[in-house]
Amino acid sequence: MKNGSFSSFIAKEWRHILRERRTLVMLFAIPLALVLLFGYVISTDIDRTPIAVLDSSHGDPLARKLIRELTAAGQFRIVDEVRRETDIDAAFKKGTVKMVVVIPSGFGSDARRYGGAQVQLVTDASDLNVATTIIGYASGIVADLNAELNAAQGLSPVAGAPLRINVRMMYNPELKSAYMFVPGVIAMIVMIVAAMMTSVTLAREKETGTLRLLTVSPLKARTIILGKVVPYFALTAVNTALIMLLGTLVFGMPCYGSVWGVALLCSLFILSAIGLGILISSLVKTQQSALTSSLLGLLLPTMLLSGFIFPPANMPVVLQWICQAVPATWFIEGVKGLMLKGQPVTDVWLPLTVLGGMTVLLIGLALWMFSRRERPQP
Repeated sequence: MKNGSFSSFIAKEWRHILRERRTLVMLFAIPLALVLLFGYVISTDIDRTPIAVLDSSHGDPLARKLIRELTAAGQFRIVDEVRRETDIDAAFKKGTVKMVVVIPSGFGSDARRYGGAQVQLVTDASDLNVATTIIGYASGIVADLNAELNAAQGLSPVAGAPLRINVRMMYNPELKSAYMFVPGVIAMIVMIVAAMMTSVTLAREKETGTLRLLTVSPLKARTIILGKVVPYFALTAVNTALIMLLGTLVFGMPCYGSVWGVALLCSLFILSAIGLGILISSLVKTQQSALTSSLLGLLLPTMLLSGFIFPPANMPVVLQWICQAVPATWFIEGVKGLMLKGQPVTDVWLPLTVLGGMTVLLIGLALWMFSRRERPQP
């Protein structure tokens, strides 16, 4: 090949690439967005984690010092005070705290007998990653306080431990990772089957012209959409039920709450995912665009911004707000509340309400977009 022909061929390819804006977006914008997203999301640090204190020592000087040490570095902030041990479960079910520090009576006097004072750290282990991280930070702070107390007595930092730590993991005492990944896997499967497959299928019918034939038929838009929704809803519901059964029978995941409440939550989540799939198919023209949009706009947020793997509390405030717009965030929160914490359906009204609102909004918007874009204009 002559140099002139080769340079002309390269110049042609450059012109072709520069004309294709979608290609440029995939080449530059998507990698940059992923790097920034992963950089902010993947973090094991904790910051201002909400905790509660049950202080049975009634203001013992050492107890006050322990509380100051826990909050001084900024990893923890006290948002509640628990009066009785029986109130700890209620504090976690409200969802406002991640750890409860239990200080017994006679705390200061027991500490003078080395190994006699015990501080209990109670965490919500339905989210195992968060629970273990919180316990690690709190244990480190107590260890530093032990070294300080030893130094005040002129002892070696390793001479003994005036304070002992007793860890209690609620809702997952055996620390089973299945309690964390089963709800997340359900969320991923729903997004793959209900949302991505719906969007790709409708985009394929748009490419082949099948959808245009339907739109010129006497069928109404809602009838066409309903005909698309029902099969994928049924398939996704069966997949969800199978995963639930596997989680229960194979991995021992309990269901302390209402089975009908779990079924309602799953149904709303599936319908919201289908609404997203139909909406995406209304905005794109090709299967490739539908697949790319579903992967980037649905699967990645479900995996990274739903609390499935990384806790939203560790993310910047902007990403925390985006997490609230991800349907999987509310689904996972509701499933853990019903299955692991045994909350009644009335206690998970917020996830149910948000998912119900998202379902109505997304399917309504999808119907409007479908009628506007696909229906032939008179």
